[in-house]
Amino acid sequence: MKTIKKVPLHEMIADELKRFITKHQLERGDRLPSVAELTTILGVGRSSIREGLRFLEAIDVIEVQNGKGIFVKDGDLLRIEAKIDVEKEKNYLLHISELRRALEGKAVELASQRATEQEILEMERLLDEAISLKDSGMDSAKVDWAFHKAIYKASHNPLLESVVESVTDTFHKQWNKPFGIDHIFEDTFPFHHTMLAGIKQRDTVYAIQEFNKIIDIVESTVRKIEEGRIKDG
Repeated sequence: MKTIKKVPLHEMIADELKRFITKHQLERGDRLPSVAELTTILGVGRSSIREGLRFLEAIDVIEVQNGKGIFVKDGDLLRIEAKIDVEKEKNYLLHISELRRALEGKAVELASQRATEQEILEMERLLDEAISLKDSGMDSAKVDWAFHKAIYKASHNPLLESVVESVTDTFHKQWNKPFGIDHIFEDTFPFHHTMLAGIKQRDTVYAIQEFNKIIDIVESTVRKIEEGRIKDG
């Protein structure tokens, strides 16, 4: 069985507001109930309602006009669903990056101190294979993930490996065509090389620095995804 992902309250409220807009066939410029009215309708606190409204406002579904009310900015069901789905995926991927920065950052630190020559050779082989697959237009995700797993193994910390194993399915969200786009994080590959060079040279500071550049690019790419402009390749 798969782990059931906890849905944040503001996303649940956003979904309810989406259904309200659809049910009442509201269009651009139509007014939504007030915060006080929504509190009664949905049975949640004002702060939760405001958080849900901020979420929808951030993706241009509604517009909150101070002193005037809450107005529909986009009432199209398919576009609303697409915007919410994309925003959820963006947030989820950014949360994964935060977790990777903590766990894999530590693994990189330890690997730069503890990796054996054989483990470094294996990391080099996997990275070369991943880049070769990418350059050939083939799916490199599986081999790229194997490269990152090799770093955890080279940390020689069985507890760290165990923790990562427990969240492998979650981590795969960043490897398995996020937003349906192939090679979405291909700009990170040069820094895979420099990170590995740091590990190989036993330069912990440099290795971590280059690893953080990888995560910075991942997060920047995720934030740049715009609803309606997502294209494969």
